[in-house]
Amino acid sequence: MIKSGLILLMWTVSVALHGCSKKQVFKSPDDQSADVTTAATPNGGRVKAAEDGPERSALGEPKFDLNSFQLSVTGLVEHNLSLTWEDIQQWPSVYTDTMLMYCVEGWEVWGQWKGILVKELLDAASLRQYAKHIMFHGLEGYTTALPIAYLEKYDGLLAYEVNGKPLKEHDGFPLRLIAFGKFGYKWAKWVTKLEVIEEPQFGYWERYDYSDWADVPMSRRRRYEGPEARPLSF
Repeated sequence: MIKSGLILLMWTVSVALHGCSKKQVFKSPDDQSADVTTAATPNGGRVKAAEDGPERSALGEPKFDLNSFQLSVTGLVEHNLSLTWEDIQQWPSVYTDTMLMYCVEGWEVWGQWKGILVKELLDAASLRQYAKHIMFHGLEGYTTALPIAYLEKYDGLLAYEVNGKPLKEHDGFPLRLIAFGKFGYKWAKWVTKLEVIEEPQFGYWERYDYSDWADVPMSRRRRYEGPEARPLSF
């Protein structure tokens, strides 16, 4: 296991070599032509901001102490990572543009998310040859998996802020996965471990016959994102 100080040193060198700033703005791959912050829902209401949306948790909201919180990257990597909350705060942060999280229940919330990129964690851990997927583990025992190719192309993010404010605890603070174009059950809350694996595995809801692909239907996305929205491809 690499000590956190060494991890940050490796990242500092990487930032210098790649010319990245400590705060980087990126956009979703599909430009959104509609203003989702004021968009009307099918029943005539308005899409809510993430901090005002419904509270959902499959296994209940866990208790945690930031002083002992750890984020780990394990599995098919050359270097296991273990980051404290202090380490995470020092890691270079990025912001998304405004994007929607779509729930299978039929509602959406919008947010501008701030956090750390999954692909940068994977770079620091150095993936092994057969690494293909990430199983995300939540503090309360929740799991869900996504392909590494998707996470790299669509800037999978572990967010700790939304719309300029820290995530609420029921929304997944301290770390929530942001997965563009995927249904909300892929947006794992209270993430504590990224397990790098070769073969795809079902997570919590996927074992109950929820789609492992979890792509939001294009008809629903285009309602809010506009006609320029494109299907996910990686």
